[in-house]
Amino acid sequence: MLRILLADDHAMFRSGLRRILEAEFPGASVGEAATIGELEARLGAQPCDVLVLDISMAGQNSLNALPGLKERHPRLPVVVLSMYGDRPFVIQALRAGASAYLTKERAPEELIRAIRSVLAGRRYVGDELAEQLADHLAGGGTGSPHERLSPRELEIFLQLAAARSVSEIAERLQLSVKTVSTYRSRILEKMALRSNAELMQYAVRHGLAG
Repeated sequence: MLRILLADDHAMFRSGLRRILEAEFPGASVGEAATIGELEARLGAQPCDVLVLDISMAGQNSLNALPGLKERHPRLPVVVLSMYGDRPFVIQALRAGASAYLTKERAPEELIRAIRSVLAGRRYVGDELAEQLADHLAGGGTGSPHERLSPRELEIFLQLAAARSVSEIAERLQLSVKTVSTYRSRILEKMALRSNAELMQYAVRHGLAG
């Protein structure tokens, strides 16, 4: 029996994906988790064949937890779902151990293809994301300062690059203003930038501005 685990903190979104999966894979067991802690508990109690993982759960960036999950469950294929279609997030996810990466808006139509691919031992990204990665590799894009950011730093970097204020970002990511300010300072230091204006200019130069 195929065992699929859906990890997402939005109950209605999980419910919709569950119906799609149960229709496509009759007899499959489709479990659900709403937090990273619940996900880890479920995997510890019952192994599964494929994990569908939301990139952000209850204010936590799942990419931070993914390397540890893969260390404990090295053979578990992980399909990452994200609201972000930015190339740096795809690269971060694949480096962290994801087998597939989908944007949430494409998930309903691409999820089945992604699951079949990872169960067959292949990786999967959508056509649009694959084109971005191909362009990146063709340009020799490695070692740029933004690629050295952690998943959460990268998330906040892209929010700052979109000209959002620290308080807006804090509300969006369910973090304190102080925490976001600390991340901002760390990002500027890591990237040798002095201001939000320089950060936004960097994002434009590297094709990261939304």
